[in-house]
Amino acid sequence: MKTKQLVDSNGLYRPQLIELGKLLQTARQDQGHSLEVMASKTLIRASLLAAIEQGKLDDLPEPVYVRGLLRRYGDALGLDGETLASQFFAPPKVKIRSWKDSPAAQLRPLHLYAAYFVVLLAAVSGLSHLLRQTTPETTTLPPLDPLNSVDAPATPTAPVAPEVVPEVSEPSAPIEVKTTLTAQSWMRVTTDGSTTFEGILQPGDSRLWTADQALTIRAGNAGAVVISYNNQQAEPLGQPGTVKEVTYSPANILSLAP
Repeated sequence: MKTKQLVDSNGLYRPQLIELGKLLQTARQDQGHSLEVMASKTLIRASLLAAIEQGKLDDLPEPVYVRGLLRRYGDALGLDGETLASQFFAPPKVKIRSWKDSPAAQLRPLHLYAAYFVVLLAAVSGLSHLLRQTTPETTTLPPLDPLNSVDAPATPTAPVAPEVVPEVSEPSAPIEVKTTLTAQSWMRVTTDGSTTFEGILQPGDSRLWTADQALTIRAGNAGAVVISYNNQQAEPLGQPGTVKEVTYSPANILSLAP
């Protein structure tokens, strides 16, 4: 009897859906909406919205449709739906032929082990190439990479203890912005015209960003991002559950964009 093996992509990408679902659920609850209200706004069944929030990938349609649901749900909550949808990707299942189905299985015993080794190498090489071709391009720092939870270090003017921002009368760079997360939020940071970070940060994450000319922060859940600009008093970037973009210059805030 012929046997087939399948590479299950659900196990690889279910954690991504869980993280995105938590973000959407938090934004919905912060805005005081029920699943039924959001179902009427998005024209998506409440059961599908619940499956998205709970990360139940098996209860949802094909990945290409899930991306569309994520985009529509995020836009309805005032988040960046396109960016949210881009954080979820699952390549198609890849079928690998069993060695027993290969011509090598019909060879004489003297050639059996050599043929098996050649087929095995070809299968591993082909699978590696296919996964590289089918995996979409991601941002510079993947949002779900555990390394993203580590604070980006700033260059101190004197030796200091880890995680401590030195209190000095002048900043070590013309622009210093410290961000602290009180809830989960997608965030993008642009320094001097280049994207430094784009991804999802968790509650408790704290980072220090520096720039010489301009530093822009855009957040999908602005109320969860607490900002301290050049050692000034910290305050939320905006209202909870809303998208907010702020640009800082060496002297002051250049612009505020909804």
